[in-house]
Amino acid sequence: MPWPRFSRRSLFAPGFVVHAGHSTKTLAHSWGPTGRDLGMHGLLVLRRGSGWYRDGEGRETAVAAPTLIQVFPGLRHEYGPGPGERWEESFMDFDGVVGDLAERQNLLERRQPVMAPSAAALQPLNLLIAAIADGVLADPLEAQWRLLGILLVMARTRRGGDGNDAGLERGRRALADHPERPYDLRRAAVAAGIGWESFRKKFRERYGMAPGRYRLRLRCEAAAERLLSRDSTVESAATAAGFCDGAHLRRHFRAVIGMTPEMFRMAHKS
Repeated sequence: MPWPRFSRRSLFAPGFVVHAGHSTKTLAHSWGPTGRDLGMHGLLVLRRGSGWYRDGEGRETAVAAPTLIQVFPGLRHEYGPGPGERWEESFMDFDGVVGDLAERQNLLERRQPVMAPSAAALQPLNLLIAAIADGVLADPLEAQWRLLGILLVMARTRRGGDGNDAGLERGRRALADHPERPYDLRRAAVAAGIGWESFRKKFRERYGMAPGRYRLRLRCEAAAERLLSRDSTVESAATAAGFCDGAHLRRHFRAVIGMTPEMFRMAHKS
């Protein structure tokens, strides 16, 4: 089941509609070979877990909490948890003048749909989503004003040069590039523009794991994807994901995914 837990509440007003809620996913949901077009603007906060994002303009990236995914009308996209991952999100989808105005004023940036603000920067948005989803906020006009205010503050933070956020995201992307290949983790700190010790500390604070652990998780997820193929063996999956052999994969796979490769394959046997 793609959504073990899903809840949503909606507010309606002339020229404005908003849907806000929470969802937990343990399997990626496919909207077809070209993804989906929601037909409205949306904001998704990945609160816990990790996974991936891709869209019709060729962007594809690994994501880890906390992450903000912006959805735009006309931009087909897909996102979801990696194999064996749990993905917990809060979301707000909205249609009408608010989204159009925010995009015209570059408060929403179509060219950069995936961002990694700090957990503190995302807190006001999380609180607004919770207020609507829990029925605490039922006034559509107040919801519009609060949403615009949050978008304005977040845009000012970005334009004010939040170097830590931008640098850490560059470092994370460097770590996520070809995780099956040998890689000097200190190169990610160079990509982030900060020293190694500072990068390691800030990365753990932001993404909830050390840089090496993050890259190892991506390698295990790559192996898990291979294991879903009937033609793949544990040994071939290990080699493709950059592990020395099947024993090397088994040791790390169980620690990261929570089960052996054989158990994972049986659990996902179609």
